Amino acid sequence: MRAVVIASGDNPRLLSLNERYPAPLLPLVDRPFLQHILEHLVHHGVRQFDFVLSHLPQKVEDYFGDGTRWGASIRFHLASDPLRPYYRVPAICAGSAGPVLLVHADRLPKIDWSALPAEPGGPPLVYCLPPVRDGADGPRWTGWAWLPAASPDAWPPDLDEPALSDLLLRAAREGAARLVEVPHLLSLESCEDYLRSQEAVLRKQSAALLLASREVEPGIWLDRNVSLHPTARLDPPVYIGENCRIGRGVHLGPNTVISRDCVVDLHSRAVDTLVLPGSYIGESLELDHVIVDRNRLLNVRLGASVAVTDAFLLGSLAESAFRASFGSLVSRLLAVVLLLLAWPVLLVTALGVALFRRGPLLHRREAVRLPAPPEPGEWRTCHYLSFTSAGTPAHGWSSLFLELLPALPAIAGGKLRFVGVEPRTAEQIRALPEDWRDLYLRAKAGLITEAFVQFGANPSGEERYSSEIFYAATAGFRHDATLVLGYLRRILRGQ
Repeated sequence: MRAVVIASGDNPRLLSLNERYPAPLLPLVDRPFLQHILEHLVHHGVRQFDFVLSHLPQKVEDYFGDGTRWGASIRFHLASDPLRPYYRVPAICAGSAGPVLLVHADRLPKIDWSALPAEPGGPPLVYCLPPVRDGADGPRWTGWAWLPAASPDAWPPDLDEPALSDLLLRAAREGAARLVEVPHLLSLESCEDYLRSQEAVLRKQSAALLLASREVEPGIWLDRNVSLHPTARLDPPVYIGENCRIGRGVHLGPNTVISRDCVVDLHSRAVDTLVLPGSYIGESLELDHVIVDRNRLLNVRLGASVAVTDAFLLGSLAESAFRASFGSLVSRLLAVVLLLLAWPVLLVTALGVALFRRGPLLHRREAVRLPAPPEPGEWRTCHYLSFTSAGTPAHGWSSLFLELLPALPAIAGGKLRFVGVEPRTAEQIRALPEDWRDLYLRAKAGLITEAFVQFGANPSGEERYSSEIFYAATAGFRHDATLVLGYLRRILRGQ
């Protein structure tokens, strides 16, 4: 069997969610919505897929590849207009031996797979929802239909979805197509539909979808590597994705999904809420009927989207593996270049320290390599050199000559970065408050820190905490570059 999947991916009713994701790749609980559709169709015997893409097509292609992971074959077709992609369907259907299943990638109806079109030339089967109770005139198309291979040839070239729906429903009224009523529909057509679909999956109202995570208690799913504070309260149904950290006093649920790689800080509450991957939820926030995408908050009841500029409230913890590897490579190469250029300065500095200061010339400092897992037994340590002992802060130019330059070999070796959170020993990390420690272990360690740039060489404990929380939520190449410039300004001024 063959399916043509309309995955144009641009939907204004999803507000700002389309900025980072094409709509079909938005996660429904534990995986992208389109993956749920693909696995559902493969389970029922569909093996050939044609995806019609428009908005952010490369992301869909990169995720699904050629389909062999699912035992299927996928071909991709590009439509120039995401609202009128149907002109590609006739050419795709041409030459098909049997009927073709037309699928919209933001909807998944519960259809009866035992009642499929038996004849290649039979009338279309149009899957519809029953009329709503408020007096809507007639059934509502779900976006799914079985079509004879030749039927799309008669479609006008400029069809949009409302026009296609009218065409199919009119054919049904005239007896040229058959309506099939479905009892249930999962949908991403709007933010409200998105949250309702999430609730339906969590409450197991959609038997077609199975969650891969472990159901530790009825209605409570936890994925791997979840850190859950003992005082956190979960009211089912709740799903928490992999690598998430749930802080002290947090209250989640009911009907709440925390996607992978998220942090929910202490005493926050989320009800009827979806938190998308890589998001940071600050302290003591009340989230109700909202969708959070990093620093963007979507109020589903009001249909409004707000970008939150305060990273202590909402922020991003996501850094792709490629960007992390690329950033590490750039840091190491830059350290090698600086080491080759600055070795005379390093020798002169060492000579000056030896002549004018008593005690050891170099101090070998120890630090835990970051990012690190939450279990102390799995931490790895590294060493770097400094002309100052631990706990002796350097001010102004001395921070450059006494701390940064001698640490260049460690940075070149990939043990540290130029910019990051303060390097600490295992004992120092264990002494941190639990919520601070969880965020710290997810960051990267560097010699140029947010705390130094903002507060100087002697920040208070509160200033260190706020700086590292802020850095963990905003870290990235642009922010690192801003901190390097701030560091240079500070030492040039002798601060």
